[in-house]
Amino acid sequence: MDPYTSPNLSLITILKWQLSRRFTPPHPLHTPMTTEYHDTLPKGEYALWLGHASMWIHLGETTIAIDPIVGNIPMYRRYTPLPIPVEQLYADVILLTHAHYDHFDKPSVLALLRKNPETIIVAPAGFWRYLKGHISREKYFELGWWEEVAIGELLITFTPSKHWSKRTPFDTNKALWGGYVIQQSNHGIYHSGDSAMGEHFKEIGEKFEIDEAFLPIGAYRPEAIMKHNHTNPPEAIQACTDLGAKTLIPIHYGTFNLSDEPMNEPLEWFERLVSEKAPPFTAKVLRIGEIYRFNEISTLKST
Repeated sequence: MDPYTSPNLSLITILKWQLSRRFTPPHPLHTPMTTEYHDTLPKGEYALWLGHASMWIHLGETTIAIDPIVGNIPMYRRYTPLPIPVEQLYADVILLTHAHYDHFDKPSVLALLRKNPETIIVAPAGFWRYLKGHISREKYFELGWWEEVAIGELLITFTPSKHWSKRTPFDTNKALWGGYVIQQSNHGIYHSGDSAMGEHFKEIGEKFEIDEAFLPIGAYRPEAIMKHNHTNPPEAIQACTDLGAKTLIPIHYGTFNLSDEPMNEPLEWFERLVSEKAPPFTAKVLRIGEIYRFNEISTLKST
């Protein structure tokens, strides 16, 4: 098996896990995440976290949406509200990391396309099966691992992650999965999508200078299943170290109750580790809707 593909889990293993959740006492009520509300998308260059893995990024003249989700997804409701009215969301470019429903929400993507028919989509190789008939080929780019596309002043590279792809019973791993490095002159941003821990973080760090790394810290229990698919907080810290990134911004927590850990636990664990271990980067925890300015220094120091 190649190093970028998570091992197969049997259907029985998955069913046992889902059945056990039905008989497990519920977690204590979680404290809802703080949300900063805005009437519209902000001006200038920024990153804006909408919850889970959904990021809005504006660089130069380009607004980029990564894995946009604006509502509930099949089988899971959203626990954090959108910080911006949905009708105000707009994107010039949409980056999709993989086909799982908590990253590729087709209704959200189609709504953005209706709002701006000139929107460009960049997706993993094999993704056309999900978007055929909704966007012209001229505005749609499929990339394999390490392939790149130039859009305006940005260079966008599709990078591998250790994960997998599935949306129906018949399409397992028929589309790739991964993350993106977005480069603008001397500024580099990395969004990992979903990933287990792996050597690919070092590979990416050797190829690119990363300023901000958006890395997942949630959905890690039960460990026997999730360790093959996601990173927990200490693994995210190690991944950022391997990347050599200057700033780690944690994502993929607090929005959908996808796994067995309490929803507040990932951030609490992450903040404790950062304060105790002083990793070789700055950590910035964003509130939902908080505007992160690329030219500002983070307020949560790791030293």
